[in-house]
Amino acid sequence: MAPVDSSPARPLSGNYELICSLKANDLIPVHKYKSTVTGLTIVIAEVEGPVVNGYFCLATEAHDDDGLPHTLEHLIFLGSESYPYKGVLDLLANRCLASGTNAWTDTDHTCYTMTTAGSEGFLTLMPIYLDHILYPTLTDSAFITEVHHVTEEGEDAGVVYCEMQGRENMGESRTYLSMIRAVYPGHCGYKSETGGIMKNLRESTNNEKVRQYHREFYRPENLTLIITGQVKHDDVFRALAPVEDKITSKGGQGPFSRPWQSPVPALTESVDLRVPYPCDEEDNGMVYIAWRGPSAVKELYRMCACSVLLKYLTDTSVSPLQKEFVEIEDPYASKVCYSLAENSESMLYLMFENVPNDKLNFVKGRLTQILGALASGDEKLDMKRLRTVIHRQILESLSHLETSPHEGVAFMIIGDMLYGNTKEDLDHRLNQVEDLRIMENEPEEFWVNLLKRYLVDAPSVTVRGIPSVEEQQAMAVGEKKRIEAQRNSLGTKGLEANGEKLKNATTENEKPPPEEMLTSVSIPSTASINFHPIQSYTSDSIEQNPKFDLKKIPVQMHLDNVHTNFVYMYVLMDTSCVSREMRPYLPVLLESLLELPIKRGDAVVPYEDVVSELEMDTVAAVTKIGLEGSSRFQCGPYSHTAALLLQLEPIKYERCITWIRELLYQTLFIPERLRIISAKIANDVAQVKRQGNNVVRDLMKGLAFNKDSNHYASSMLRQHQFLTSLIEKLDSEETQREVLDEIDQIRRLITNPENLVIHLATNIDQLVSKIGDPVKPWLNLLPGDSTVIKKKLSVTPDWTLLLPPADQTTNSCVVGLGCIESSFFCQTTRAIKDFSDPDLPSLLVFLQYLTQLEGPLWKQVRGLGLAYGYTMIPRPNEGLLYLSFYRATNCVLAYKEVKSIVDTHLSDGAKWDQTLFESAKSSLIFEIIEHEKSIGDVVNQSLLSYFKGVDHNYNRNLVNLIAQVSTDDLNRIGPKYVAPLFDPQKCKTSVVCHPSKAEEIASGFKDMNLALHIYQTLEDSFLNKW
Repeated sequence: MAPVDSSPARPLSGNYELICSLKANDLIPVHKYKSTVTGLTIVIAEVEGPVVNGYFCLATEAHDDDGLPHTLEHLIFLGSESYPYKGVLDLLANRCLASGTNAWTDTDHTCYTMTTAGSEGFLTLMPIYLDHILYPTLTDSAFITEVHHVTEEGEDAGVVYCEMQGRENMGESRTYLSMIRAVYPGHCGYKSETGGIMKNLRESTNNEKVRQYHREFYRPENLTLIITGQVKHDDVFRALAPVEDKITSKGGQGPFSRPWQSPVPALTESVDLRVPYPCDEEDNGMVYIAWRGPSAVKELYRMCACSVLLKYLTDTSVSPLQKEFVEIEDPYASKVCYSLAENSESMLYLMFENVPNDKLNFVKGRLTQILGALASGDEKLDMKRLRTVIHRQILESLSHLETSPHEGVAFMIIGDMLYGNTKEDLDHRLNQVEDLRIMENEPEEFWVNLLKRYLVDAPSVTVRGIPSVEEQQAMAVGEKKRIEAQRNSLGTKGLEANGEKLKNATTENEKPPPEEMLTSVSIPSTASINFHPIQSYTSDSIEQNPKFDLKKIPVQMHLDNVHTNFVYMYVLMDTSCVSREMRPYLPVLLESLLELPIKRGDAVVPYEDVVSELEMDTVAAVTKIGLEGSSRFQCGPYSHTAALLLQLEPIKYERCITWIRELLYQTLFIPERLRIISAKIANDVAQVKRQGNNVVRDLMKGLAFNKDSNHYASSMLRQHQFLTSLIEKLDSEETQREVLDEIDQIRRLITNPENLVIHLATNIDQLVSKIGDPVKPWLNLLPGDSTVIKKKLSVTPDWTLLLPPADQTTNSCVVGLGCIESSFFCQTTRAIKDFSDPDLPSLLVFLQYLTQLEGPLWKQVRGLGLAYGYTMIPRPNEGLLYLSFYRATNCVLAYKEVKSIVDTHLSDGAKWDQTLFESAKSSLIFEIIEHEKSIGDVVNQSLLSYFKGVDHNYNRNLVNLIAQVSTDDLNRIGPKYVAPLFDPQKCKTSVVCHPSKAEEIASGFKDMNLALHIYQTLEDSFLNKW
């Protein structure tokens, strides 16, 4: 382990005692201080880059389902003693080069977050934020609007209620909650639904309980301030001085008991549960299996080893459980994955996803056989692969500190805050890579004993999540009856009184803060912000890096020189040449590239060895359609580009160039493997189509894009049809050859040198010092029969794939989805399609003004509980402007509110609040700077710049252009781009809701001249047609 600071604690800057100075994985300096006056703990991690993050964390414990930790988290933001106005915190945050604030509630802690560009705004905002955390107003009016109320129409609403309504009855939520309740029997906080159960939120949760909960847990001794970024320690202490003074002036709060110290009742016997959940179809369910694991207090090494063991069992297609449950002709699941809940007595669990209904009862028995055979020695652990898994875990941990350094360090410190007791404990958590290095040398006996102790000989909990149409129908009927009874119970006078109560609460909450309170915080300069450095070259650059001449390499290449400990290799393949008929093959082709046998010389390397060797040689190996944010049935931006990404250690550089050649040109298409991979993808559809947000986006892509696009061919239902047919063809010897020829033909097309570009990001000096000449290995990239053709990156912007209006048969639709209770909404119109368009900065500011935290939409949409989330965003690569609602309780009313607000700002002589205007620009500037917060982000932004057709200073230049936008620009830009979004003749709309609400929603939009075609089920929709 890294050396522990053993010097005696010493006073520093008055009230603060340095407890220890350590390093996270020997990379990031971490310093822990404690106030000798208030007990406040401050941990500063010196993460490099342009942003400073704050994680203000409290240990919180609950023993019921009232959701007090979660409701309190929401109410914190509605005003404090010194700033007694709802939303003032986020408005001030927006002025501090932040984009509002945020928080999360976990089972054992609540964490409040803020991120600013640079340290100046951070130091200004921190004491204001802490005033809200320690001294919130917690008014009854805030509770009514933010947590729960009954509307004048007799419907239940409130932001927290809306959030929980959106997730409580999802299959995964029901299955997980049943599992954790069984794993932690008796009196134990780990079994509580800290978000709140809807029944409790309606009947039991109240504001007095919330206030009492705050008194019990929100104390300085229980508060740890984790600060990650470049900030001077003495500046932090100076900023905290008024907070310390206020805490001291309030006097003592009596003795404090640290949460999570009570003994956890044992799990003494195995449990098997059947949990139905509402669903439109009854094809596939899920099975979750859990065990109690080692203690997060005393057994960190063993807990880390359990995580490694579960990773060995489940990770990649050659792991024991994937091989036995997924990679077979008649699979038990589409995926097996693991997780670990780091509690004082931890929970280890496996998740079997998309399990066919007729196999739900057999998963546990099969698992018992497999684990039993490994424990008895009838089947041997593959120690070579196990050590590969450990080595890759080391690399992934180090990579995480590069791609997500703020979150990575913060979560280590949160674990210590909850369960650590000494500075040695903190050092252990910050340096788990040292544990992993020790584990590389643990003998087989160690791992077998671990397997026996925790997974074979211990009691287990098995929960079978059963999809149920009957449950869906019963819930719909039950909810309708409950609301009718609620209306009858309240009567006309009661409903009117509720309406008046809500109106008064809203009026109380929306009292604007004094102008001088907002303007008292000045907007910081961006001049001193520390951006990550980058130097970029291409094959066409006149000036090449003296150590890496790209002109000598046989394919077109981009090179980024960045401060990284890894090498990122992107192979970009243009799919424009693929015909409409062949395009549906792309998802299965790309997924199979990493899981097929390869020809190596005269030998055939089995797919199992390919997967194992890739695991050994890379930190990450993935394929995708489009760039960032892609998934199995959702293409990322620039969807006509397919990508293979390898992330690796510099010493594996030459080996991974060989891998690119082997994966692109030497894979062998075997019917059995293609059949298994196709079934795996097809089985995943059942899970994806239960997610309202995915479905509403898929519907919009279907409305917007033409049949020659990858968006069209990759859609979930079309893929399910295609793959089902493909599997049938692969089962027949007569049609197998046709499939193999077609998929090989597509592979040859997209890997042709003229369709290839390599994008490489690395630290050139470090790479050269470790491997010598970086050019030479690339000279053997292409097969011997290839013609060297170097062409610049061929970019197909997604807007070129939009469906012409004349070809449109359906413009708008509402689709019923029985497994959801909230609704999801998406609307688009044609807009800016060039990232260099001079109107883009003004449009971004216009939309930020409306959508910023505590801006007009926040108050009227989220503030009134009409939707949990919303966005208005342009996507120039698609040439579209989007409006969307996430988990809406009333999407018709939410839309009316948004349209009314937009209309007001489109009218002649529209008034723009100067303070909101300034905070919109400030928060937008932060969001743009945040795109480059880590090395991983810088690499990603550089790659995107080639597609966008902009230089590497684009984001920095955009910041300057945003600063120059005026309100006159907003008056000019709104009618041009935003008005068409609400014109029924110029927009497209997709809505997903419970089937019982489809008619009502369609009727509501019809009153606004927006005609939605109603599909009672997803299978009835156009997504199910070619």
